[in-house]
Amino acid sequence: MIKNILVPYDFTNFADLTFNEALEIAKKFDSKVTLLTVIGSNINTSGMSWSRTQEVHDETESKAKEDLEKIKNSNIVENVTTSIEIIHNPSTADGILSFAEKNNMDLIVMGSHGRSGFKKLVLGSVASEVVTKSHCRVLIVKPPKKEN
Repeated sequence: MIKNILVPYDFTNFADLTFNEALEIAKKFDSKVTLLTVIGSNINTSGMSWSRTQEVHDETESKAKEDLEKIKNSNIVENVTTSIEIIHNPSTADGILSFAEKNNMDLIVMGSHGRSGFKKLVLGSVASEVVTKSHCRVLIVKPPKKEN
């Protein structure tokens, strides 16, 4: 049974595609969907004072909350109970994994940009780490293939 679906959301067009996939699953199983944004790993605060670092995190969180609320209240989520969550964690993958475990998620639906080889080694892969360490099912949504 899939009651709770977690969708890590990074405000890209690809995240919208992933969210739409999660909504389709939620409609079929009468599931709840949680949009999760992890703040911390993508903010460069080197050289900033502690107070300025806190301001940047607060500004980022405020903007993320505003944008997630727009998505939550949009027409695309009709008939699906949707909530939003914002957490702070220096590791996106760890944030996703700990949230999923603490909140008894049944499924994580997330995107993979399909990096491989050297790029994956250098950039890491959040999706790969979540798939490897998750205690619940994970559905990876790949971007549509570009036509030549």
